[in-house]
Amino acid sequence: MAKSDERLDHQVAMRVSEEDITRLAALAERIPIASRNAIARAALRIGLEALEANPSRIVDAAPRKAGRKAR
Repeated sequence: MAKSDERLDHQVAMRVSEEDITRLAALAERIPIASRNAIARAALRIGLEALEANPSRIVDAAPRKAGRKAR
């Protein structure tokens, strides 16, 4: 989690699915000492660590859209 002296000066806006919100809300109920934003930030950091360790995991996590060309 964020260090107590760490400044949170930047903001990231993203679109998420209904499933993402449902999962986030469920975690917020299971972890009542953390806000939904804190849980999302922790999930982002955990996910970043996982991707840094193995960038190919993005292929498994990325949603597939019909008709969209891979770059």
